[in-house]
Amino acid sequence: MRFIAILLAAFLLFSCGKGIELTQKQKKAEEQNSEEQYKKELDEIKKSLKGDVKIKLKKEAKGGYSWEITGKDAQEIIKANDILVKKLSN
Repeated sequence: MRFIAILLAAFLLFSCGKGIELTQKQKKAEEQNSEEQYKKELDEIKKSLKGDVKIKLKKEAKGGYSWEITGKDAQEIIKANDILVKKLSN
C-alpha cells in the first residue's frame, strides 16, 4: 500500500514539474514573438523616415521599451519619436 502511495506521489510531482516547464517555454516563445514583432515595426519605421536617423531600442526589466534617436534632421527625429510612442507605448 505504501509503495502505491509513493508511486502516486512521485507521479504527481513529476507531472506538475512538466506543466511548469511547458508554461515557461510558452512564455519564452511569446516574448520572442513580441520582440520579433517590435523589430519588424522598428524596421518599417526606419524605412519610412528620410535622412540619417538612428534608433536604439532598449527593453526594460518590466517589459516596457525605451529608445534613443539620433540624426541630423530635427523634424525626422520628432517624427520617429511620435511613431515610436504610438507603436510601443502600452
